[in-house]
Amino acid sequence: GPEADPKRAAEVHWASDGDMVRTAYALRPEDDDFCQAGILVRGVLDDDARERLASNIIGHVLDGVKEPVLSRVFEYWKNIDPDLG
Repeated sequence: GPEADPKRAAEVHWASDGDMVRTAYALRPEDDDFCQAGILVRGVLDDDARERLASNIIGHVLDGVKEPVLSRVFEYWKNIDPDLG
């Protein structure tokens, strides 16, 4: 069976010049389920890519998605970008 080859793997070392502490994460306004996806749709994708994304979503929704899931799909994509919902 497989065996480790110590010659092929270097030892892993890392250092920190600050204190290592455990603290609670402070949520920011942009920390939600939709902010990054919305930035991708509006700020990264060009018009053609947005059209392909919308066509892909529509194609899957038209493939037998029924209520109550259908209304949740529209709400989900509307939260990402109003034009997609």
